[in-house]
Amino acid sequence: MGSRAQHVRSLIGALFLLCLAAGRGEAGSDEQLDLRYRFSWASVPIATFELRHVVQAPIYQIELAIETTGLADTLFGYRSLSRATGSYRDPDRFRTSRFRSTYTSHRKSRRILIRFDRDTGDVVDLEITRRGEPDRSKVPQALQKGVIDPLTALVQLRQQLAAAPVSHMDGYKAAVFDGRRRFDLEATVLGRDQIDVAGRVRPVVKVEIGLKWIAGSNRDEMEPATAEDNRIRLELLLSDDERQIPLRLRTLDSLFTAEAEVVPECLGPRGCEAVSG
Repeated sequence: MGSRAQHVRSLIGALFLLCLAAGRGEAGSDEQLDLRYRFSWASVPIATFELRHVVQAPIYQIELAIETTGLADTLFGYRSLSRATGSYRDPDRFRTSRFRSTYTSHRKSRRILIRFDRDTGDVVDLEITRRGEPDRSKVPQALQKGVIDPLTALVQLRQQLAAAPVSHMDGYKAAVFDGRRRFDLEATVLGRDQIDVAGRVRPVVKVEIGLKWIAGSNRDEMEPATAEDNRIRLELLLSDDERQIPLRLRTLDSLFTAEAEVVPECLGPRGCEAVSG
């Protein structure tokens, strides 16, 4: 793929890390929520995200599917499916045990399976297959300790928001590893606002998220405006209610804005119809 395709792929990857903080109320209750997002790049729709979050005490599972649409699908044919599974011991402490991710495009395919020590967060097993052949991670083993997968990181962030008033929440930090990349994730609550999102003006909680590249991914896959300091900044809008559903996520400081916005019909009490099996 050319440089434009690399930028699209890297932005999808960044949103893959961050568009995932769905949930309801307290973590201790059984629940399921299905959400769908439209993803645009430079104001052009190019993909859909479909998210399922299931809690059946004391186990949680998060599933994210990404699929390109329209002309982008003709050009790239990108498909991915990621699942994280783990348990929680306290209302705000999710412990990841397994992360699985597969993706295909017209030219590439990759499968990743990570198993974590739930007590330490250390990676105990990592399998990567590229185009059907065994592959290896470029992230040193020393940086695969005390980490969590990207889906669990954002569930923890959402749970911290649910557990404390917005004005009293301290910044959230996590060491994130998805098999290929090691990022430091930081989130800061900016406050409340009323913003036109998902079809009408809604009360939201604004969160700024920073991803700092540590190891693994290629710097040339990041846009020039963000690659200089190896950092990507994003703005996340959460619904200002007990569910705190992610309404919109978009890049900041990039040459072309990438944005994922929830489909309005998914904001009812039951969310969307089930998006995956």
